[in-house]
Amino acid sequence: MIQFSRLRSLLLSAFFALPLVAESLLPGILWAAEEKKIEFPAASQHSVVKQRVGLTDVEVDYSRPNKNDREIFGGLVPYGKLWRTGANAVTKIKFSHAVTLGGKEIPAGEYALFTIPTADEWTIIISRDAKVQSTADYKQENDVVRLTAKPEPIPVTIETFTIELADVKGASATLNFLWDKTRVPVKLTTDDAQQISKQLDAVVSARTPLDPRTAYQAAAFYYDNNKDMNQAAKWIDQALEKNPDAYFMHYKKAQIQAKLGNKKEAIASAQKTIDILKKDKAPDESAIRNAQQIIDSSK
Repeated sequence: MIQFSRLRSLLLSAFFALPLVAESLLPGILWAAEEKKIEFPAASQHSVVKQRVGLTDVEVDYSRPNKNDREIFGGLVPYGKLWRTGANAVTKIKFSHAVTLGGKEIPAGEYALFTIPTADEWTIIISRDAKVQSTADYKQENDVVRLTAKPEPIPVTIETFTIELADVKGASATLNFLWDKTRVPVKLTTDDAQQISKQLDAVVSARTPLDPRTAYQAAAFYYDNNKDMNQAAKWIDQALEKNPDAYFMHYKKAQIQAKLGNKKEAIASAQKTIDILKKDKAPDESAIRNAQQIIDSSK
């Protein structure tokens, strides 16, 4: 009987204690759940720049700090000191094929990108240690290349640090570092044009016929790279045999003829371009103007 009374007392105590325990745990549970839902933007946003140059894919992975009314170069970014070239993690750069950057050859691969800015010259460092986390982990023995570039003043203020690939023409581009009122340009080239030239030269030597699409691309490539215009003319005629109503092919033919000095033929091809374009219900006015420019300059 005594044991039953004690058991009954213990059960009642536990029953009334459960709400108190649950109440004390509930705020913590709710706080933890609420905490998982909160996400704040980074002060320096992450960015990935991707650009194809020729046949080579270039990718830059970096974070973008803001100026925020601060003195940047010589201030926030000290002169003569190694810089991770952005914020947060070290900047990474990747090439799908070998490139030449600032006159220095770099094999295909992923690299860490460091810089040492000064008022008159930047040193740009490409390190094979793509997993390096900070400037403290940098080791010069891992350098693939070091090159220099001249900073240039610009008339506008760039609030957010920017790395871009501009002036993308054929197999070349300019890798720009922009912040505050400073631009640091570095020339980037690939050997894609040379490789394509070798293949097309072999085609010419072997007198191998090309399909119309490839023939047009070959003609455009020869035109853009100032190669044999007579061969370019043969290819564009071959392309037009199967595509007589392709205005852009007639336009390319007009360009090639103009470069050859065949003004009368260039005018005829440019006019053919315009005639085809005007048959469209909504003709491309920009393309018409381009063709008209060839006509005007060939008279």
